[in-house]
Amino acid sequence: MLNPQFAASSGGISSLGVNGQSFLFNLITFAIVLLILRRWVFPKLVKTLEDRRKTLEESLVQARQTEEALANAEVKAEELLTKARTQADAALAEARKQAEVIIAKGETEAGERARRIIAEAEARLDIERQRLHQQLRRELAALVVTATEKVLRKKLDEKTDRELIEKSLKELA
Repeated sequence: MLNPQFAASSGGISSLGVNGQSFLFNLITFAIVLLILRRWVFPKLVKTLEDRRKTLEESLVQARQTEEALANAEVKAEELLTKARTQADAALAEARKQAEVIIAKGETEAGERARRIIAEAEARLDIERQRLHQQLRRELAALVVTATEKVLRKKLDEKTDRELIEKSLKELA
């Protein structure tokens, strides 16, 4: 015989093999679960996903900014290196110029000092020559006096000797 439940449900949904009560119970359970999920779970899940999306976007923006800052820093570093090289080259050129000036000045001063030393030496030699010349004149005069005394065998007075010597020296010069 037929089951009374089966017999009564031979039309409609039961023809598809679905129990109406069970279906209704499952539908109510699904609606309750859906309401619970929409009320407490989905908002938190959506908020977490939205926060994560914002964090990722901010991270991407920060990554782009960091990349741009790095590129700018590299450009600035290259500019600074170029400027430093230029300044170093200029300083080196200036140092070379100053060294050349100092060397030239030193050479000039050494030349002037050598000329001064030579001039002083020549002046001393001239003075020494004059002193020796006068000394030779005196010695010559003494020799002339001695020779004259020997020739004349007599000694004149001092004043006459002096006049005779000066006259002889003038004739020699």
